[in-house]
Amino acid sequence: MKIKKLLLLFIALTVVINAENIEFKIKRIGVFRSEACGVGDFNNDGKLDIIAGPYWYEAPNWQAHKYRELRGSVDDKGKGYFDDFMNIPMDVDGDGKLDVVTCSWFAQQLDWYKNTGDLTPWPMTIIDKSGNYESGDLWDVDGDGLEHEILPVAKRTHWFELSKKNNKAGFIKHEVSSEKSVWGMGCGDINGDGRPDIIRPNIWFEAPEDPRNGQWKTHPISLGTLEKNTPKHTPQIWVYDVNADGKNDLITSDAHGYGLFWYEQDLQNGKISWKQHIIDKSWSQVHSINLKDLDGDGDLDIIAGKRFHAHNGKDDGATEPLGVYWYELNRGKQPKWHKHILSYAEGIGSGLSIPVVDLDGDGDLDIIVTGKWGGPVIFENQTKKNKSPK
Repeated sequence: MKIKKLLLLFIALTVVINAENIEFKIKRIGVFRSEACGVGDFNNDGKLDIIAGPYWYEAPNWQAHKYRELRGSVDDKGKGYFDDFMNIPMDVDGDGKLDVVTCSWFAQQLDWYKNTGDLTPWPMTIIDKSGNYESGDLWDVDGDGLEHEILPVAKRTHWFELSKKNNKAGFIKHEVSSEKSVWGMGCGDINGDGRPDIIRPNIWFEAPEDPRNGQWKTHPISLGTLEKNTPKHTPQIWVYDVNADGKNDLITSDAHGYGLFWYEQDLQNGKISWKQHIIDKSWSQVHSINLKDLDGDGDLDIIAGKRFHAHNGKDDGATEPLGVYWYELNRGKQPKWHKHILSYAEGIGSGLSIPVVDLDGDGDLDIIVTGKWGGPVIFENQTKKNKSPK
């Protein structure tokens, strides 16, 4: 028993040491004041490029190529908006080139920009025009193990999947609920039935056996708030078993106030309830969250950043310093989160999306952010580089 305890202590210390040794190099590749970004190989050269605002940035030197014009404007103080709130790379028409799917709040539409393979403006097609779209992400809504469906953040709850009909590319829109919900969105299997559910801050939709044609059962919930039973606007809502008890929990935040949270699932007599745990309430406007295993210990860590002037400086803590952070999870019955600062008070935050990928192909995960402060910026992970033979 004593040997077992010593072994567990050694493993825990090793995890901490490894986490503390993770270093990131900050690399600014642009100064455009937009709030969404994505990553993909847009010129099929085998290297991952970055899409943000009207540009795609070509790896490895990050040359900016303008592929479209944007509606709107943002001044040098970050006031205003470009009407561009989602940049999803996907091959819409199946021609082997990654296109870009975007959404807009003011024009109230989803758009598809076709990659022409050259530097001319990419033609735009409207996918849907049915209300304000605040943001959106790719999720695995249909349960096939692939994050190929677009789940936009709108008042009503619906999702889009690619469709090719009569040799013409397009999307099928699936309505989950016509009822208005609080802003915020996530997807994952809450009740362990093997089917991804859809989560809003005030309600979660239990997936039917057929997510395309079945009825989604509704369950009340209250997320994203320090106030009891008052759901607030959230960014991404992640489904993950934080305390390793076999039941999936939820991770999200207050997008316009203070608080990064995880919600512990309790199951009693077939009824699910939630207990809120505060991870951090020292900074506000946590408007983008990603989950990835940054330290390689087998569990998922949080990567998050402060959005700059989401409501033109009217949000709680809007004048406080920007920052980007990752929270190392020590998973277990009493999970612990250890906060690591990637950037603080350097004018770098995160807007509506925060891709975490192996951008340079060296075997570790890098982080990409942008926002109305002017970006994109890459946090280049130095872990593998520091370990490589000299």
